[in-house]
Amino acid sequence: MSNLSALQIYVINLEGATKRRAHIEKSFAEAGITFQRVPAIDGKTFQWQPSDYSEGWYRCLHGREVNRPEVGCYLSHLQALHTFLATEAHFALICEDDISLESELPAVLSAAVTAPRFWNVLRLSGLSEGRSLRVNRLVGDSWVCLSLARMKGTGAYLVDRKAARTLTHRLLPMKLPYDHALDREWFYGLRAATILPFPINQKQKRFGSSIQTYAQPKLSSWRRLLTTYPYQAFNESMRWLFRSAWFLALKLRKAGSNHLPLPRLPFL
Repeated sequence: MSNLSALQIYVINLEGATKRRAHIEKSFAEAGITFQRVPAIDGKTFQWQPSDYSEGWYRCLHGREVNRPEVGCYLSHLQALHTFLATEAHFALICEDDISLESELPAVLSAAVTAPRFWNVLRLSGLSEGRSLRVNRLVGDSWVCLSLARMKGTGAYLVDRKAARTLTHRLLPMKLPYDHALDREWFYGLRAATILPFPINQKQKRFGSSIQTYAQPKLSSWRRLLTTYPYQAFNESMRWLFRSAWFLALKLRKAGSNHLPLPRLPFL
């Protein structure tokens, strides 16, 4: 792991979540990786400001009432990004504390931060792989892919400094759950990719989810029909369009010359 001097690793952890903290410390120690803990914001007690969270936009786009732990999770990820920007590191791995590390993670991290790249955000975990297109092999059986479907969950992801600066400026106030917002990278002028198979597992139910525990009911069908469903249909269409076009651009470059600059798509 000596070639990861340009990478900082952060784990978001609530003050009282001692079992999760012990689990994540053991997991990273076994992998020979050091990390910095970022104290999570407890949404159940935190008094946020209108600049932190927009109730109207959240209802409109997500179609639910406020979920306080979800707001805390969202703001905690932004806090981790601010912590990264206060350093001189080139990359950050942002993790939640309910993940499990696969054996190939050290090799994947080493390759991801040293190999030529076209991404600003690199997802290393998810709740499902969805429909993905392979771009190139990273190391071993790990591939850099573009996902055409929404990537659920933000258990672990790499960001460069451009992504961290952009996200901390563009993601407030909160209008969507964090995994929804992060998965709209094209809207912020960023590019995202995914490593498959995931080198970090977020699907093991070792710990309960406070977000799911406090999940709020959906708004009425007619309200979601007027606002939420049209937004979701538009967003899914844009994801497919932008990522498909970017995949085609990458393949054309690969078929031509790796020395050519990546084409700038007219809508990016």
